[in-house]
Amino acid sequence: MADLTTTYLGLKLQNPFIVSASGLTASVDGVKKAVQAGAGAVVLKSLFEEQLRADVKNISIAPEEGAHPEAEFFLEQMGIHGGAGEYLSLIRDSKALAGKTPIIASVNCVEGDLWVDFAEQIESAGADALELNIAIFPPSSKISSKELEDRLIAIVRNVSVRTKLPIAVKIGPYYTNPAALVDRLAGAGAKGAILFNRFYRFDLDLDARSLKAGPARSGEAEYHESLRWIANLYGAVSCELIGGTGIHSAETALKFIAAGAHAVQVCSLLYKSGWTAIPTLVSEMDKRLDRLGIPSVCSFRGALSRLTSSQGENYERLQYIRALTGIA
Repeated sequence: MADLTTTYLGLKLQNPFIVSASGLTASVDGVKKAVQAGAGAVVLKSLFEEQLRADVKNISIAPEEGAHPEAEFFLEQMGIHGGAGEYLSLIRDSKALAGKTPIIASVNCVEGDLWVDFAEQIESAGADALELNIAIFPPSSKISSKELEDRLIAIVRNVSVRTKLPIAVKIGPYYTNPAALVDRLAGAGAKGAILFNRFYRFDLDLDARSLKAGPARSGEAEYHESLRWIANLYGAVSCELIGGTGIHSAETALKFIAAGAHAVQVCSLLYKSGWTAIPTLVSEMDKRLDRLGIPSVCSFRGALSRLTSSQGENYERLQYIRALTGIA
Protein backbone atom coordinates (compact mmCIF):
# COMPACT_ATOMS: atom_id res chain seq x y z
CA MET A 1 0.00 0.00 0.00
CA ALA A 2 1.15 3.52 -0.75
CA ASP A 3 1.69 6.06 2.00
CA LEU A 4 -0.95 8.76 1.57
CA THR A 5 0.05 10.89 4.56
CA THR A 6 0.99 14.49 3.88
CA THR A 7 1.41 17.75 5.74
CA TYR A 8 -0.48 21.00 5.49
CA LEU A 9 0.44 24.16 7.39
CA GLY A 10 2.60 22.03 9.68
CA LEU A 11 -0.30 19.68 10.41
CA LYS A 12 -0.12 15.95 9.66
CA LEU A 13 -2.92 14.66 7.43
CA GLN A 14 -3.73 10.98 6.96
CA ASN A 15 -4.45 11.71 3.31
CA PRO A 16 -4.46 14.81 1.06
CA PHE A 17 -8.26 15.17 0.81
CA ILE A 18 -9.48 18.24 2.69
CA VAL A 19 -13.21 18.95 2.95
CA SER A 20 -13.55 22.61 2.00
CA ALA A 21 -15.71 25.24 3.68
CA SER A 22 -19.38 24.83 2.77
CA GLY A 23 -22.78 24.02 4.18
CA LEU A 24 -21.53 20.45 4.59
CA THR A 25 -19.26 21.58 7.42
CA ALA A 26 -21.64 24.08 9.02
CA SER A 27 -22.66 21.79 11.89
CA VAL A 28 -21.10 19.35 14.30
CA ASP A 29 -23.02 16.57 12.58
CA GLY A 30 -21.51 17.49 9.23
CA VAL A 31 -18.00 17.61 10.69
CA LYS A 32 -18.56 14.23 12.35
CA LYS A 33 -19.57 12.69 9.02
CA ALA A 34 -16.48 14.15 7.32
CA VAL A 35 -14.21 12.75 10.03
CA GLN A 36 -15.88 9.34 9.97
CA ALA A 37 -15.55 9.24 6.18
CA GLY A 38 -11.79 9.65 6.58
CA ALA A 39 -11.13 13.24 5.50
CA GLY A 40 -7.56 14.37 5.86
CA ALA A 41 -8.75 17.67 7.36
CA VAL A 42 -11.98 19.63 7.66
CA VAL A 43 -12.45 23.33 6.94
CA LEU A 44 -15.47 24.66 8.80
CA LYS A 45 -17.99 26.75 6.88
CA SER A 46 -16.92 30.35 6.65
CA LEU A 47 -17.97 32.96 9.15
CA PHE A 48 -18.82 36.00 7.07
CA GLU A 49 -17.61 39.46 7.97
CA GLU A 50 -21.19 40.71 7.78
CA GLN A 51 -22.13 38.42 10.68
CA LEU A 52 -19.85 40.44 12.91
CA ARG A 53 -20.57 43.85 11.42
CA ALA A 54 -24.31 44.15 11.68
CA ASP A 55 -27.57 42.65 12.83
CA VAL A 56 -28.69 40.17 10.17
CA LYS A 57 -31.91 42.16 9.74
CA ASN A 58 -29.91 45.03 8.34
CA ILE A 59 -27.75 43.04 5.95
CA SER A 60 -28.40 43.63 2.27
CA ILE A 61 -27.17 41.12 -0.29
CA ALA A 62 -24.20 42.73 -1.98
CA PRO A 63 -22.52 41.50 -5.18
CA GLU A 64 -19.53 40.25 -3.21
CA GLU A 65 -21.64 37.89 -1.13
CA GLY A 66 -23.25 36.36 -4.16
CA ALA A 67 -19.83 35.43 -5.44
CA HIS A 68 -18.70 33.12 -2.64
CA PRO A 69 -19.18 29.34 -2.88
CA GLU A 70 -20.48 29.05 0.68
CA ALA A 71 -22.58 32.24 0.59
CA GLU A 72 -25.73 30.43 -0.42
CA PHE A 73 -25.84 28.48 2.81
CA PHE A 74 -25.11 31.57 4.88
CA LEU A 75 -27.79 33.67 3.24
CA GLU A 76 -30.36 30.92 3.72
CA GLN A 77 -29.53 30.52 7.39
CA MET A 78 -28.56 33.98 8.57
CA GLY A 79 -32.07 34.79 9.78
CA ILE A 80 -32.00 32.03 12.37
CA HIS A 81 -28.32 31.66 13.26
CA GLY A 82 -26.06 34.08 15.08
CA GLY A 83 -22.47 34.83 14.34
CA ALA A 84 -19.31 34.75 16.39
CA GLY A 85 -20.57 32.92 19.47
CA GLU A 86 -22.06 30.03 17.53
CA TYR A 87 -18.98 29.78 15.37
CA LEU A 88 -16.66 29.49 18.35
CA SER A 89 -18.91 26.77 19.73
CA LEU A 90 -18.73 24.96 16.40
CA ILE A 91 -14.93 25.01 16.61
CA ARG A 92 -14.87 23.67 20.18
CA ASP A 93 -17.45 20.96 19.53
CA SER A 94 -15.77 19.91 16.29
CA LYS A 95 -12.37 19.61 17.95
CA ALA A 96 -13.88 17.48 20.70
CA LEU A 97 -14.93 14.79 18.21
CA ALA A 98 -12.29 15.13 15.49
CA GLY A 99 -9.51 13.16 17.14
CA LYS A 100 -6.35 13.55 15.05
CA THR A 101 -8.19 15.11 12.10
CA PRO A 102 -7.25 18.82 11.90
CA ILE A 103 -10.09 21.32 12.19
CA ILE A 104 -9.52 24.53 10.23
CA ALA A 105 -11.59 27.64 10.86
CA SER A 106 -12.55 29.82 7.90
CA VAL A 107 -13.46 33.49 7.77
CA ASN A 108 -14.78 35.26 4.71
CA CYS A 109 -13.57 38.84 4.83
CA VAL A 110 -13.19 41.94 2.69
CA GLU A 111 -11.71 44.36 5.20
CA GLY A 112 -9.94 42.63 8.03
CA ASP A 113 -10.16 44.96 11.00
CA LEU A 114 -12.64 42.78 12.88
CA TRP A 115 -10.64 39.62 12.27
CA VAL A 116 -7.60 40.93 14.11
CA ASP A 117 -9.29 40.38 17.47
CA PHE A 118 -11.49 37.48 16.40
CA ALA A 119 -8.48 35.47 15.21
CA GLU A 120 -7.35 35.25 18.84
CA GLN A 121 -10.75 33.89 19.85
CA ILE A 122 -10.60 31.30 17.08
CA GLU A 123 -7.22 30.20 18.37
CA SER A 124 -8.51 29.98 21.96
CA ALA A 125 -11.47 27.90 20.79
CA GLY A 126 -9.03 25.23 19.62
CA ALA A 127 -8.82 25.53 15.83
CA ASP A 128 -5.71 23.96 14.33
CA ALA A 129 -5.38 26.56 11.56
CA LEU A 130 -7.16 29.51 10.01
CA GLU A 131 -8.24 29.94 6.41
CA LEU A 132 -8.85 33.47 5.17
CA ASN A 133 -11.28 33.40 2.28
CA ILE A 134 -10.71 36.78 0.67
CA ALA A 135 -12.54 37.99 -2.42
CA ILE A 136 -12.85 41.69 -3.05
CA PHE A 137 -15.03 42.77 -5.96
CA PRO A 138 -13.60 45.92 -7.61
CA PRO A 139 -16.19 48.58 -6.73
CA SER A 140 -14.96 51.07 -9.30
CA SER A 141 -12.71 51.43 -12.33
CA LYS A 142 -10.82 54.01 -10.31
CA ILE A 143 -9.54 51.31 -7.92
CA SER A 144 -6.27 49.94 -9.22
CA SER A 145 -5.25 46.30 -9.10
CA LYS A 146 -2.43 47.23 -6.74
CA GLU A 147 -4.86 48.82 -4.29
CA LEU A 148 -6.99 45.67 -4.24
CA GLU A 149 -3.97 43.46 -3.70
CA ASP A 150 -2.66 45.76 -0.98
CA ARG A 151 -5.94 45.23 0.89
CA LEU A 152 -5.41 41.47 0.77
CA ILE A 153 -1.88 41.81 2.06
CA ALA A 154 -2.99 44.11 4.89
CA ILE A 155 -5.65 41.64 6.03
CA VAL A 156 -3.18 38.78 6.16
CA ARG A 157 -0.47 40.81 7.87
CA ASN A 158 -2.83 42.24 10.50
CA VAL A 159 -4.28 38.82 11.36
CA SER A 160 -0.96 36.98 11.35
CA VAL A 161 0.55 39.19 14.03
CA ARG A 162 -2.34 38.45 16.42
CA THR A 163 -2.45 34.66 16.25
CA LYS A 164 0.00 31.79 16.33
CA LEU A 165 -2.30 29.73 14.14
CA PRO A 166 -0.91 28.89 10.70
CA ILE A 167 -2.81 30.89 8.07
CA ALA A 168 -3.86 29.82 4.59
CA VAL A 169 -5.35 32.25 2.10
CA LYS A 170 -7.96 31.24 -0.46
CA ILE A 171 -8.02 33.51 -3.49
CA GLY A 172 -9.68 33.63 -6.88
CA PRO A 173 -7.87 33.43 -10.22
CA TYR A 174 -8.60 36.96 -11.39
CA TYR A 175 -5.34 38.73 -10.64
CA THR A 176 -2.81 40.18 -13.04
CA ASN A 177 0.01 38.07 -11.62
CA PRO A 178 -1.05 35.37 -9.13
CA ALA A 179 2.59 34.40 -8.64
CA ALA A 180 3.51 37.86 -7.37
CA LEU A 181 0.40 37.99 -5.17
CA VAL A 182 1.06 34.60 -3.58
CA ASP A 183 4.66 35.61 -2.94
CA ARG A 184 3.46 38.78 -1.20
CA LEU A 185 0.91 36.82 0.83
CA ALA A 186 3.67 34.51 2.03
CA GLY A 187 5.72 37.52 3.02
CA ALA A 188 2.76 38.88 4.99
CA GLY A 189 2.49 35.69 7.05
CA ALA A 190 0.51 33.17 4.99
CA LYS A 191 1.80 29.61 5.32
CA GLY A 192 -0.40 28.30 2.53
CA ALA A 193 -2.35 29.41 -0.54
CA ILE A 194 -5.45 27.68 -1.93
CA LEU A 195 -5.72 28.03 -5.71
CA PHE A 196 -8.41 28.81 -6.60
CA ASN A 197 -11.69 29.82 -5.04
CA ARG A 198 -14.61 29.06 -7.33
CA PHE A 199 -17.04 31.97 -7.34
CA TYR A 200 -20.70 31.57 -8.17
CA ARG A 201 -21.31 31.96 -11.87
CA PHE A 202 -23.18 35.08 -12.93
CA ASP A 203 -26.14 34.73 -15.27
CA LEU A 204 -29.22 36.60 -16.52
CA ASP A 205 -32.83 35.53 -16.91
CA LEU A 206 -34.09 37.31 -20.01
CA ASP A 207 -37.74 36.37 -19.51
CA ALA A 208 -37.83 37.54 -15.91
CA ARG A 209 -35.53 40.50 -16.65
CA SER A 210 -33.49 39.62 -13.59
CA LEU A 211 -30.25 38.13 -12.33
CA LYS A 212 -29.88 34.43 -11.73
CA ALA A 213 -27.11 32.13 -10.61
CA GLY A 214 -25.12 30.03 -13.03
CA PRO A 215 -23.96 26.48 -12.22
CA ALA A 216 -23.43 26.33 -8.48
CA ARG A 217 -21.05 23.37 -8.41
CA SER A 218 -17.79 22.74 -10.19
CA GLY A 219 -17.51 20.29 -13.06
CA GLU A 220 -14.84 17.67 -13.65
CA ALA A 221 -13.13 19.83 -16.29
CA GLU A 222 -12.67 22.96 -14.16
CA TYR A 223 -9.35 22.10 -12.53
CA HIS A 224 -6.97 23.10 -15.31
CA GLU A 225 -6.32 26.73 -14.34
CA SER A 226 -5.58 25.84 -10.73
CA LEU A 227 -3.31 23.00 -11.86
CA ARG A 228 -1.39 25.27 -14.24
CA TRP A 229 -0.62 27.86 -11.57
CA ILE A 230 0.40 25.35 -8.93
CA ALA A 231 2.74 23.69 -11.42
CA ASN A 232 4.34 27.08 -12.11
CA LEU A 233 4.45 28.27 -8.49
CA TYR A 234 5.87 25.15 -6.86
CA GLY A 235 9.33 25.98 -5.57
CA ALA A 236 8.98 29.62 -6.62
CA VAL A 237 7.05 30.78 -3.54
CA SER A 238 7.74 30.16 0.13
CA CYS A 239 4.30 28.89 1.13
CA GLU A 240 2.50 25.60 0.62
CA LEU A 241 0.08 25.24 -2.28
CA ILE A 242 -3.34 23.59 -2.13
CA GLY A 243 -5.42 22.61 -5.14
CA GLY A 244 -9.01 23.73 -5.34
CA THR A 245 -11.88 23.67 -7.87
CA GLY A 246 -12.93 20.77 -10.08
CA ILE A 247 -11.35 17.95 -8.11
CA HIS A 248 -13.72 15.02 -8.65
CA SER A 249 -11.35 12.05 -8.82
CA ALA A 250 -8.16 10.60 -7.38
CA GLU A 251 -6.57 10.95 -10.82
CA THR A 252 -7.12 14.71 -10.78
CA ALA A 253 -5.94 14.96 -7.17
CA LEU A 254 -2.71 13.16 -8.08
CA LYS A 255 -2.15 15.60 -10.91
CA PHE A 256 -2.20 18.38 -8.32
CA ILE A 257 0.25 16.49 -6.12
CA ALA A 258 2.55 15.97 -9.11
CA ALA A 259 2.26 19.68 -9.89
CA GLY A 260 3.39 20.56 -6.36
CA ALA A 261 0.31 20.69 -4.13
CA HIS A 262 0.46 19.44 -0.54
CA ALA A 263 -3.22 18.57 -0.59
CA VAL A 264 -6.50 19.29 -2.38
CA GLN A 265 -9.88 20.60 -1.30
CA VAL A 266 -13.07 18.82 -2.31
CA CYS A 267 -16.62 20.10 -2.10
CA SER A 268 -18.82 19.75 -5.19
CA LEU A 269 -18.03 16.04 -5.44
CA LEU A 270 -19.37 15.56 -1.92
CA TYR A 271 -22.60 17.33 -2.77
CA LYS A 272 -22.93 15.07 -5.80
CA SER A 273 -21.87 11.71 -4.38
CA GLY A 274 -22.12 12.05 -0.60
CA TRP A 275 -19.60 11.22 2.09
CA THR A 276 -18.75 7.84 0.54
CA ALA A 277 -16.78 9.80 -2.03
CA ILE A 278 -13.93 10.29 0.45
CA PRO A 279 -13.08 6.60 1.07
CA THR A 280 -13.46 6.05 -2.66
CA LEU A 281 -10.92 8.81 -3.38
CA VAL A 282 -8.52 7.37 -0.82
CA SER A 283 -8.79 3.85 -2.22
CA GLU A 284 -8.40 4.98 -5.82
CA MET A 285 -5.37 7.13 -5.00
CA ASP A 286 -3.70 4.22 -3.22
CA LYS A 287 -4.26 1.93 -6.21
CA ARG A 288 -3.14 4.57 -8.72
CA LEU A 289 0.12 5.20 -6.88
CA ASP A 290 0.79 1.46 -6.78
CA ARG A 291 0.26 1.21 -10.54
CA LEU A 292 2.64 4.12 -11.06
CA GLY A 293 5.22 2.49 -8.82
CA ILE A 294 5.29 5.47 -6.46
CA PRO A 295 5.59 4.69 -2.73
CA SER A 296 4.07 7.83 -1.28
CA VAL A 297 2.23 11.08 -1.88
CA CYS A 298 5.17 13.10 -0.57
CA SER A 299 7.66 11.45 -2.93
CA PHE A 300 5.44 12.36 -5.89
CA ARG A 301 4.97 16.00 -4.94
CA GLY A 302 6.31 18.37 -7.58
CA ALA A 303 7.46 15.55 -9.88
CA LEU A 304 5.74 17.21 -12.84
CA SER A 305 6.13 20.83 -11.79
CA ARG A 306 7.90 23.48 -13.82
CA LEU A 307 10.73 23.36 -11.27
CA THR A 308 11.60 19.81 -12.21
CA SER A 309 11.08 20.22 -15.94
CA SER A 310 13.89 20.75 -18.42
CA GLN A 311 11.44 22.62 -20.65
CA GLY A 312 9.94 25.19 -18.34
CA GLU A 313 8.74 27.28 -21.25
CA ASN A 314 6.11 24.62 -21.93
CA TYR A 315 4.36 25.69 -18.72
CA GLU A 316 3.89 29.20 -20.09
CA ARG A 317 2.84 30.77 -23.39
CA LEU A 318 4.59 28.28 -25.63
CA GLN A 319 2.03 25.71 -24.59
CA TYR A 320 -0.68 28.05 -25.88
CA ILE A 321 1.12 28.56 -29.19
CA ARG A 322 1.56 24.84 -29.69
CA ALA A 323 -2.09 24.20 -29.02
CA LEU A 324 -3.09 26.66 -31.73
CA THR A 325 -0.44 26.05 -34.36
CA GLY A 326 0.56 22.44 -33.81
CA ILE A 327 4.23 23.33 -33.35
CA ALA A 328 6.04 20.19 -32.19
